[in-house]
Amino acid sequence: CPCFPAHLQLLRRGLFSCAPVAPSLAVDLHVLEFVCLLFICQSPNHTAWCNAVETFLDGMGYKLTLMHSLRHHFANAFHLYQVL
Repeated sequence: CPCFPAHLQLLRRGLFSCAPVAPSLAVDLHVLEFVCLLFICQSPNHTAWCNAVETFLDGMGYKLTLMHSLRHHFANAFHLYQVL
């Protein structure tokens, strides 16, 4: 619905989009808060974190078709989450 943008619909469901217009990835707000706390305790490394998530999901039978863009999309969502 154009009267209620996708990023606001996702936010109402506890998800944070990687882009305000036409998001291709949404991250649970609890996961973003966990990563914020994690990066306080260790040096921030989006690449390592995303690689670990991809490996974990792969072990559970999920295949990401984004091909290395999880890091890019997650980094966008994480940055916007921290800024806002």
